[in-house]
Amino acid sequence: MGHARLVPSQFHLEYFDPPEELGDHVLAFFHFIWDRVEIRDRHPGALGQLFFTPRGSGRLHFPDHVETIAPGAHMFSGFSTATPFEFNGPWHSFGASLSPLGWAALANVPAGQCLDRFCPAEDLLGRQAGDFADDLNARYLAGAVSGHQACEELSNWIAARLAPVAARHEAVIQATISWLGSSLNPDVDQLFERLDYSRRQAERLVERYFGFTPAALARKMRAVRAANLLSEPDLTDEGEAEIAAAFYDQPHMIREIRRYCGYTPARLGGGEEPLFRTMLRLKNLDRLKQYRAIGGPDGSN
Repeated sequence: MGHARLVPSQFHLEYFDPPEELGDHVLAFFHFIWDRVEIRDRHPGALGQLFFTPRGSGRLHFPDHVETIAPGAHMFSGFSTATPFEFNGPWHSFGASLSPLGWAALANVPAGQCLDRFCPAEDLLGRQAGDFADDLNARYLAGAVSGHQACEELSNWIAARLAPVAARHEAVIQATISWLGSSLNPDVDQLFERLDYSRRQAERLVERYFGFTPAALARKMRAVRAANLLSEPDLTDEGEAEIAAAFYDQPHMIREIRRYCGYTPARLGGGEEPLFRTMLRLKNLDRLKQYRAIGGPDGSN
């Protein structure tokens, strides 16, 4: 596994590329350590994860409920808004960021079932997932495996358990990914033109595999990608123009970014919530180039 290491002063975060045979299903493996005792930040939750927590516990505050994170293994398919959390550290975690195809092939449940929810991996993947997590977490805590080695074992475990997805449904996933990558503000009607289903059937399938209807998915990703661009210190004039064209006006842009990212654009470069700001810049959040490798000709990274 190739890897990139990001070490802000507050925490340690490494990303590992998946092996070639998992490239359509796993966007990246990760290993994360934050050694503070009291941690407060927020998580963008743009894409699904299977994640292991050998150490630490906490709570995520969704708009209508609170989710508890305990040691073990959990899955989520995404968040409808950026979600604040509080954690009792030190916090150690490792896992896999899943593409929509990866979620479908591994979890085999509609993405909406674990949207804004932390589902125990055992509930979705069977008792063997719980046994595997208990063993791997224990060996990690004992120092018998490193974060990188734990991700390699997880990679092999996932590869052995991916189920096939119906070819026509995989085509829907590919077409939706390609459509998302076509513009910062893609036209929903253009997606329906690409799909060999009625509009109602297409909407149901997109929601099944992405957790959102096409219009809601485009709206969320527009805000997340705009926030990602605005957080970059070297944003080009062309990038600024693309962002401006994607929203009705500046107040609309501010409202949308606040809704989905929890910040006004002026605050994206600030010093608060370092994990959230780091994740805005990471490939697991805005992997539209990787998406094109699944659904279209542009496979550059």
